[in-house]
Amino acid sequence: MIKFLSIAIKDSKELLRDRKGLFLILGFPLFFMLIFGFAFGGMGQENETHNLAIVNYDQGAVFPTTNAKINFGNNLTTVLKDTKYEDSETHIFNVTKTTENNANNIIKNSNADALLIIPKNFSQAMVNLLSSNINQNALSSSSSSASSGPTSSNSNVTAKLIIRGDSSSVSFGVSQAILVGIIGNYQDQVVNNVKKSVSGSSSSQIEYIKTDVESASGTSSFTTFDFLAPGMMVFAILLLATTVASGLTREVESGTLKRLKLSKMRSFDLLFGGLIPWSLIAALQILILLGVAIAIGFHWQGGTNSIILAMIVAIIGGVASVALGMIIASFAQNDRQATNLGTLVTVPVSFLSGAFFQLPQVVMGNFMGNTVEIYDLLPWRHTLLALRRILIYGGNWNDISYQVAWMVVLTVILFSIGVVLFSKMRLQAEK
Repeated sequence: MIKFLSIAIKDSKELLRDRKGLFLILGFPLFFMLIFGFAFGGMGQENETHNLAIVNYDQGAVFPTTNAKINFGNNLTTVLKDTKYEDSETHIFNVTKTTENNANNIIKNSNADALLIIPKNFSQAMVNLLSSNINQNALSSSSSSASSGPTSSNSNVTAKLIIRGDSSSVSFGVSQAILVGIIGNYQDQVVNNVKKSVSGSSSSQIEYIKTDVESASGTSSFTTFDFLAPGMMVFAILLLATTVASGLTREVESGTLKRLKLSKMRSFDLLFGGLIPWSLIAALQILILLGVAIAIGFHWQGGTNSIILAMIVAIIGGVASVALGMIIASFAQNDRQATNLGTLVTVPVSFLSGAFFQLPQVVMGNFMGNTVEIYDLLPWRHTLLALRRILIYGGNWNDISYQVAWMVVLTVILFSIGVVLFSKMRLQAEK
């Protein structure tokens, strides 16, 4: 017990004394956070076409002033299909009309960014909206000659449009925000057009058309940077593996490891002792990067509790990175080789963890009601998912317990492999 604490104290002092190295460990990810923040913080202003699936159940309704049947669901679908970005020829949505069952499959397979479900009474609700805004005298004279006009039995009909999608997707967060805005503008524009064609004073507008977004909290202002910020934190944690590998290799080259072996130090003492300072560095990185992210526009959820949970997740992820550094140091012959090999390993792992973009589904099976993908074999994948649930959606411990359990199991396996390999390749090789 005393030996591994001595190693922890030694490594802590070396970290604090090496100010340039400590600055690079904390500053390099911070620099990337700033770059990504300024580059992707305003994604909603880009002219990107979003895939939209529409299920139209609307049965139409009779318009009171003309006695003609109209289907506002079809009309809204056409509007969404034709709407373009301002001062641009780029359409906002690529619309696909489909059934609800098929649309849900499209969403699950990431072939559509969002699903809009138009209810069967949408047109009737629109007629009620228009009736409440048309001059009552004009409406009465028109209704007296049109026996099929709306009656009091349906004058209070309202409709709810449902916007459905994958709340973990950046594209859904952007699409649903645009949809809510377009639907609101559509309602106002229809009312204004009818008012212009019918003389009379305007009455107070009643909310006959409502929208219901089926998603987790936080997506109403979701940006690309919100999706990327936790990924940058995982990237920073992963970079610890390169630094750890370089430090362990340097101890071999300088002869420090040979002197430590004379004290009958076990490989477990050396490697477990190194976990303490490096894990604290991982927690410190999360605090710094979260502060910078919030300063440049990250929509943070969850309050103080989320910070504590994020630090716990970061510490576990840091231990996994230290274990990966041990494995890299087991095969590196010198400091430079350890750095190069560390970069060669950590960068692809960060991409495979989903730190920078959404990964395609590669399902291996199901476990405890959760889909298991091949990326789930990486502890940093669960680190990323846990940080997103905590910081973006304001999740609590129950929301991340599954990811944390996977992180602990995979980290223990990785650390055991690291201890065995480093002990065999480095601590016993000189006997």
